[in-house]
Amino acid sequence: MSNQNKKIRLLLIEDNRLLREGLAAMLKKQKDINIVETVGNGENILAIMRKYKPGVLLLDLGLRSRNSLNLVKLVKKNFADSKVIIMDLIPVQSDVFEFVQAGVSGFILKDATVNDFLKTIRSVAKGLQVLPPNLTGSLFSQIVEHAINGSSPSALIDSVRMTKRERQVIELISEGHTNKEQR
Repeated sequence: MSNQNKKIRLLLIEDNRLLREGLAAMLKKQKDINIVETVGNGENILAIMRKYKPGVLLLDLGLRSRNSLNLVKLVKKNFADSKVIIMDLIPVQSDVFEFVQAGVSGFILKDATVNDFLKTIRSVAKGLQVLPPNLTGSLFSQIVEHAINGSSPSALIDSVRMTKRERQVIELISEGHTNKEQR
């Protein structure tokens, strides 16, 4: 079987049952996507990953257990080849930054069209990075690129006019602080 015909093995983690079942039904109709498992939370994620070896993990950012970021880190540490796509309603920029630093390959807004959803999954499966359209081309996406490339944001900070507070926030984020710790 050539790589073209290989199905995308997808694991879906979403704690809203209605959304989880709706997404699963939509994805099952796709000939190139094979949903290996759908779960309501990330418990036993490593056992699930070992059992099904998904190529793509579709993960809800807002899990009630609040451990989405830890899940990403755990998955990337143990299954570096698996790609992670985060789903969120309105991603907060600092969240996106943290998730990208943790190794996420894509973001999808929960109000995206079905086509956007499928395009994101297929692009990420091919090894591309997909950020929400409202974040690309912004100062923020440049910061994310710096995070991906591992360079320090100070060069970026010097090249952009910002308020003192904005500079502080970016410096704190780059040092690994979360948005919540800055308030």
